[in-house]
Amino acid sequence: MVRINSLQKSNNTGFVSLPKDELEMCGLVDEDGKPDTDIQLLVQMQELGEWHIKVLDEDAVDSSWYEGDGTPDTGVSAGSAGGTR
Repeated sequence: MVRINSLQKSNNTGFVSLPKDELEMCGLVDEDGKPDTDIQLLVQMQELGEWHIKVLDEDAVDSSWYEGDGTPDTGVSAGSAGGTR
């Protein structure tokens, strides 16, 4: 799944958002449907301008819906997530 997000700023720190529908698909939301803040993510720069994000505890991810290798088809089209153009 590909999304184009703008870099946001909070307390002079840059951040991007993760799509809620994909977090839900992976079981990374709490019982209220909000992102589970107990889940720890590893964010690592791979190359200049490229980062990799991974859930540290792979057992926390619900993979029962996913079949195959590579990028899963989430059924959500690519596009800009919020913001203005």
